[in-house]
Amino acid sequence: MKAIHIMVGGPVELVPPLDSYLADAEWIGIDGGAKRLLEFDIPMKKALGDFDSLSAEELTQLKQRVRDVTEFPAEKDLTDTEIGLMAAMEEKPDVIRIFGATGGRMDHLLANLMMLTKPEFRQAVPLVEIIDCYNWMKMYLPGHHEIQKLQEMRYAAFITMENVTGLTLTGFKYPLQNATFPFARALSSNEFLQDSGTFSFDSGLILMIQSKD
Repeated sequence: MKAIHIMVGGPVELVPPLDSYLADAEWIGIDGGAKRLLEFDIPMKKALGDFDSLSAEELTQLKQRVRDVTEFPAEKDLTDTEIGLMAAMEEKPDVIRIFGATGGRMDHLLANLMMLTKPEFRQAVPLVEIIDCYNWMKMYLPGHHEIQKLQEMRYAAFITMENVTGLTLTGFKYPLQNATFPFARALSSNEFLQDSGTFSFDSGLILMIQSKD
């Protein structure tokens, strides 16, 4: 399985331990996330962004240690994370994991979550996982999905990112059968009954979150 991991520059205290994510993965550093990968001594394939969070000296050091560094203007239509996601998609991976994308500025968090609702990123929806110390997040297109419970996570939530029809939950504390919800409905604090559960829906887009306190 080909994995591309993206490090964004959100608060470092929310970045989970990365040891289990280092094998057989290529890394892309985004703006301050590139600096963080250098600090963690994690080699990266490329670094992208406007690098407005780096000093001139830090940017020089980055260019000395990373072969592929691409600077973008601060005034642009895409966010740095979106630029990183586009670069990851070009590698045709089986999974894209994004770290450092939560916490800190709320506008950054919302932009990182909402980018997968854009038509140009629709094909990335099945690939992307957003991970921090407390949450594992993934969006789903209509269909039938079997989800394995992550050992350290207690809760399961389903957030409607578009109007959703035909939502059925099986194997969860609070099941559903063929339910319809409008955009932005948060079905939170559910729990797996066993090691896995299934859900399906006919139309819309759902953000599924496994989390712990």
